[in-house]
Amino acid sequence: MSEKPITPGPWGVHRRMKDCVTFSGRHGEENLFLKNIDGYFACQSPADARLISAAPEMLAALQAARDLWGDYLPPGNSNAMKAMKLVDAAIAKATQ
Repeated sequence: MSEKPITPGPWGVHRRMKDCVTFSGRHGEENLFLKNIDGYFACQSPADARLISAAPEMLAALQAARDLWGDYLPPGNSNAMKAMKLVDAAIAKATQ
């Protein structure tokens, strides 16, 4: 079974329903209400909706950081290595 491709950004928070994410879809502006297996919505608060709506931009920023700094980490800099491992893990989680 093939996975649907990522819905391209930008995403946003709905103008009136602050716990709903919106995006530009085939039928104009579409709303995204995510439910988990227990039937609860992923967007339990406006903060959740803002975080989810920022996902495409955050993924692009992490990929750009990886491309820019990935090969230029200072040798022996454990903080930089830890940060890049976090970047790699987040990119993998979003794309695999």
